[in-house]
Amino acid sequence: MFYNKIKTLVPQNLKAFIRNPLLNTKLKRAYRYDYQKYLKFGRNRFESSPVKLIGQIILLYHVIEKGLTMPETRLGFGKQRIIRLCDLCLKYRDKYGLDDDQVTHAIQVILEYNDFHKRNNFKLDKSVIECIDHILDFANQIEPSQQIEVTREDYFKHTFDSFQLFSNSRSSIRNFTQQNIPIEELEQALELARNTPSACNRQSWRTYIFSDHERIKRILDAQGGNNGFGHLTNKLIVITGEMGLFGGIAERYQVYIDGGMYAMNLLYALHYNQIAACILNCSHTPEKDELLRNICGIKDSENFIAMIACGIPPERFKIAISRRYERSDTNNIID
Repeated sequence: MFYNKIKTLVPQNLKAFIRNPLLNTKLKRAYRYDYQKYLKFGRNRFESSPVKLIGQIILLYHVIEKGLTMPETRLGFGKQRIIRLCDLCLKYRDKYGLDDDQVTHAIQVILEYNDFHKRNNFKLDKSVIECIDHILDFANQIEPSQQIEVTREDYFKHTFDSFQLFSNSRSSIRNFTQQNIPIEELEQALELARNTPSACNRQSWRTYIFSDHERIKRILDAQGGNNGFGHLTNKLIVITGEMGLFGGIAERYQVYIDGGMYAMNLLYALHYNQIAACILNCSHTPEKDELLRNICGIKDSENFIAMIACGIPPERFKIAISRRYERSDTNNIID
């Protein structure tokens, strides 16, 4: 009681003066906690575990999948990645067997990569052939994967169907025509995405839509994860999150959580408006963050969440399979 009365008599600026050093100390402790956990459990050290190996395998096979679905797939692409992928699959097989569906799918992608080059009468480098041969030695019962080929009409045919059909029909597209997207259609998608939930309704997301092809090129060159299709982007949406809406220790990552939910909702909204899209990550080093901040012209108080390359797809194009885990692999029902 007495303590509460004293608190009411202390000026706000004095409270802030006392609180700030204490908050700084607690924040440093919280970020140290995050740092130690990420260093210990993230894929940062040399030791391998099934989870860490699978993470590397998925990352690499998806790079190969993307290469196989490009508008103009470059023959012989991904040499070092396919070698590394073969090595990791062999390592996983030797240590843990072949029971994981993701490893099986990675092997299928390797076989598809091999078949693709055979069909195009392209002789792969000797080092690549040797690695693939090691896979072929034990994968004779495994069929190659086949990236998905669809028409534009089929891709958008579930736009007005049930949410189950609508959601399952959306995929990342990396093939666009030169057709322009009217800004009004993007505004309709932005309007729809406004319904995204956020912590205490603070709506921290911000978007920047770029139309100038030269500026888009500069942004995507700096981003670096769009080789083979980035040059076809008609409109680029950069999503950021305003840090000033959050405070304290517990909310140190809330801007990314709310921003991530908004990004997914916006992808659905774009699909609903029949705009093809591919989300691009913004997991940047400090140097790249500063570079992109300057090119994009975003505020210092905003953090990058993601970028979305947008365009109108051609009449026929390919989609990466992007093998999903079974529901039981990633979900737990606790009584």
